[in-house]
Amino acid sequence: MKKSAENEELLNKAAELQKLMSFYELTCYPLHSDFNYAVKQWQLDRTSQFWSRTSIRCLCATVEATLFSFRKIAEKIGEAAKIQFDLEEIEILSEKQTRNGFERPKFLSPSNALKESFRLFGKSTGTNLNIDYGNGFPELCETFNVRNRLMHPKMPFDIAVNTKDIETADIGIAWFNKTCADIFHQCQAQIGQNIKNIIAQQAK
Repeated sequence: MKKSAENEELLNKAAELQKLMSFYELTCYPLHSDFNYAVKQWQLDRTSQFWSRTSIRCLCATVEATLFSFRKIAEKIGEAAKIQFDLEEIEILSEKQTRNGFERPKFLSPSNALKESFRLFGKSTGTNLNIDYGNGFPELCETFNVRNRLMHPKMPFDIAVNTKDIETADIGIAWFNKTCADIFHQCQAQIGQNIKNIIAQQAK
C-alpha cells in the first residue's frame, strides 16, 4: 500500500512538473520572441548599435525570466513533494530576506543566480544534476556584465557594444539553452527511474 502511494506521488510529481514547465514556457515566450526579433534585426545591420544593445538587453531579460521560472517551479514542486529547503534556500526561491525585522529583496549575482536556480530545481525533483560550468558559462556571466554596463554607463563609450561582446553573448546563450534542455531531461529521467524502481519493488 505504501509503495502504491509512493508510485502515485511520483506520477503526480511528473505530471505537475510537465504542467508547470508548459505554463512557464508560455510566460517566457514573449521575451524569447523579443530576443529573436532583435537578433534578426542586428543580423540585417551589424553596424547598428541600437540593435546590438537591444539584443544584449533582451538576452539577459530572457535568461532572468527563465531562471525565475526554474525557481518558481522548484518552489511549487518542492512544496508538493514535501522537500525541506533551508532558510537560505527559501530566501532564494522567494527572492526575499528578513533582517532585523525588515523584509528586503534578496539579490544574487548572475553566476550565483544561475547555479542556485538550477541546483534548487534539481533538489525539488530529487535529481543530483550534472551541469558543465565550463565553456559558455563564463561567457554568459560576462554578457550580464555588458548588460550592466549598458544599463549603468559611467563613461561615454560604456554604451557601445562591439563584435566581441556579441560573439561572447552567442556562446553564452548557446550554453544556457543546452543546459536548460539537459536539466529538464535529467529531472524527467530521474522521476521516471524512481517510478520504475518502485514498480520493480512491488513486483517482487
